[in-house]
Amino acid sequence: MYWPAVLAYVLAVAGLAAAFWHWVRGKSWDDSLSFALTVTMTAVGGQWGAAIIRRKAGRGDG
Repeated sequence: MYWPAVLAYVLAVAGLAAAFWHWVRGKSWDDSLSFALTVTMTAVGGQWGAAIIRRKAGRGDG
């Protein structure tokens, strides 16, 4: 149940990033896909890091 949601999130982020970079910025598809990969890895890494921090936080933290 968890992995389909992650896959949908990754595809949505990558697709929106590539479309934005190609159509709005007027870059080539090669540049757009590189940008989408960078954005996706950053977004997934941020979510992963946040999950680790939330897991380590104690009951009285924050």
